[in-house]
Amino acid sequence: MPEVRPSQAQTDYVSRDNHYVYSHNRFGRGCHYLGRFLSRPVSLVVDSATRLFAHDRPGKSSTPSEGEKQTQNVPLWARKVARVTAVTLFLVPSLALGILGFSLRMIGNLFRNDISLIQSSVPPAVYDPEQGLHLMTYNTGLMPSFIRNLNDLRSSQQRSGEIAAALTRNPGTMPDIVCFQEVFDQQAAKRLCQDLSGHYHHIVHSVAPRETGLNSGLAIASKYPVKEVTFRPFSDLAAEDQLANKGLLRIVLDLGNDKTAVVYNTHLQAKDGQTYDAIRVGELKQIRRWVDADSNNDRRNNKHHHGVFLMGDLNIARSDEQGRVSKNEQYQQGRKALGEKFSDSYYETHDEENDTRLVERSESFFVNSDQAAIKAADRREPDGSWYLGAGNRVRQPWGSKRWKEHPEVASHCIYDRQLVYRDTEKKWASHTEIRQLGLDVAYDLESGLSDHLPVSVIYREAEGFSSVIAHLDPEDFTIREVRELVNQLKFDYGRLISDQTGERTIDEEFSGVNPLRRIAECRTYYKRQPVIVNELDRLEKMVRQSMNPVAGTPGSNTG
Repeated sequence: MPEVRPSQAQTDYVSRDNHYVYSHNRFGRGCHYLGRFLSRPVSLVVDSATRLFAHDRPGKSSTPSEGEKQTQNVPLWARKVARVTAVTLFLVPSLALGILGFSLRMIGNLFRNDISLIQSSVPPAVYDPEQGLHLMTYNTGLMPSFIRNLNDLRSSQQRSGEIAAALTRNPGTMPDIVCFQEVFDQQAAKRLCQDLSGHYHHIVHSVAPRETGLNSGLAIASKYPVKEVTFRPFSDLAAEDQLANKGLLRIVLDLGNDKTAVVYNTHLQAKDGQTYDAIRVGELKQIRRWVDADSNNDRRNNKHHHGVFLMGDLNIARSDEQGRVSKNEQYQQGRKALGEKFSDSYYETHDEENDTRLVERSESFFVNSDQAAIKAADRREPDGSWYLGAGNRVRQPWGSKRWKEHPEVASHCIYDRQLVYRDTEKKWASHTEIRQLGLDVAYDLESGLSDHLPVSVIYREAEGFSSVIAHLDPEDFTIREVRELVNQLKFDYGRLISDQTGERTIDEEFSGVNPLRRIAECRTYYKRQPVIVNELDRLEKMVRQSMNPVAGTPGSNTG
């Protein structure tokens, strides 16, 4: 698919609707719906066939629950025989209909829009520095049935509704912007968009469709108006990724008050091996060139964005599937390819040695709301964003209420990342947390809502900390150096009256630097004095707690 260039990517040139529309052309919609009807039998056959090689009951535990035992008395061997018989008998006739059906669907795909955008009746949000920005990246695993079976996932349509419900259930935890990956199944995409449209002002979906019926799998839901949309496809893909159209999706958000922000969403080449490693490194180099080019182009046109963020499933991790943290060569190559202009938000609140939360400096904000269905003593931030499904030699439960009982489950294997671009002045502070959504689904579901866990990041700029700094009391700290730092912060952020002017002023030298950066600099300076470092950690934790979007809900220090 040709690149959708920035100059052509204004929403005036993007299909805008108030609901999900498959095709802008009636003939295209007719071909799609007729083709889907004719190809339904072969889809059912393929669904049965993949269950022969994967898990017989995708997304369910290997041992049926008590309620399921009462309703399902057919033994596994009998179900296997029935599936083999059905596949054998219906394969040929279903293929005949399927060829015609998929041909019609391919014709229908020719009439799809390059990019579609839903503009709902929900009023647009206006950015408030005191609230900051809440961004989430979420690989949903909403794939056609034969692929999701191999990944031990339940019905994509069912899970898409659950994902939307989990995201919107609590207004305090609902992200401002959600970047989705793997929104491939068309009916699941439709339901996801419909269920989210009552909560988000704009939803970008169905990006870069191909004749195969798949697209980039990328979608973005935003409370803020989307001013521009751009998509660039990767130049090199391998294996089944060639059926899709992976690339880099860029949107420009109108934050209000003449402020804009840029959000990039991506999903890199999947699978392990040297061939795929090399492709991922090449894709990261492409991303770096594209983002640099966009930044240079914006500067030439006197466009100054408030923030530039990159998120998505990068398919690289510092640790392996068993949670062994190491200096993964492929991860190091990937980060080098992306360049030093991108800073990883995760490591502002997590230890780079073992990927676990720095509990002395920050808390988990979302665990109590996300995991309300389990006992408080068992709640903790998950360690990783990936699980081992039915396609693996050893089955592991992941994403269920029983995950805590299985320490062998993949941990620290974090593929889903959020990064900030060119924050050289350290304007943005961030709080990153891996989420555990959907724990109120049936107890025996292992795969949860997806084979990935979403990653939330709260971003707050320097200006947004003024209120919390104003309420700090230097006398709450016993160490003289920390008291002096608190006093300096209160003056720098315009909350103390200047002796010279008698007015509240802001020290311009520090006004653009977030206070957590100042605390970190002091921590480095006093690193050989643990008493001072402990007090600085306590100060940072107090400041970071102000970023908690869940009002009146303290986090958990166990993660």
